[in-house]
Amino acid sequence: MRFYTYQPEYSGGYGENTEYVGLRSDHPCIVQHFHYEFHYWPEDDLQGSTFHYIGTGKLRQALEAMQPPVTGIEFDEVEISGDDQEFKRVWREGRPESALGKWYWFKITGQAGRDDFGGEPTEDLVISERVVTLLLDKMTVINPARKIQEWSAESART
Repeated sequence: MRFYTYQPEYSGGYGENTEYVGLRSDHPCIVQHFHYEFHYWPEDDLQGSTFHYIGTGKLRQALEAMQPPVTGIEFDEVEISGDDQEFKRVWREGRPESALGKWYWFKITGQAGRDDFGGEPTEDLVISERVVTLLLDKMTVINPARKIQEWSAESART
C-alpha cells in the first residue's frame, strides 16, 4: 500500500482551555484536554494544530465505516470555539452551513507506513492510500495537490 503525507489546513490553534500534561524536548505538547479555537472559517474536514488534529463528525463516521477498520487513530472529544464576528464576515466556500457542527479530536496512534494514520508526535501526518481516496471522494479537501504528497520511509529520515 502507498502512503502520503498530509498537511492539514490550520484554521485555528490551541485555545486557552487546552490542558497540557507537560512539556518535554522529545514531545512538544502532550495534551490532556484539547481546546481548538478557530480563527478562520474551516474549509477542510480535517484541521491541524502543531501535531494534533481535529475532524468533522462526517469524516469520523466515514472513517469508522471503512472496511477493514481504519488503523492508527482514536477519536475523542474536543472543545471548539471561534470568533462569531469573523465568521459572519467570511465567505464560507467549503462549509456553507451556519454552524461549525460537531468536531472530534483525531488522536494519531499509528506508525507511519504501517497504519492508515501514523507519525510520531514531532513528525508529519502520514495517511494510507485508502484514506486519501476517502478524503478526495467524500470529504472537503481544498487544494489536495498541495496538501497530499507521496511519502516514503527513506524521505522521512532525511
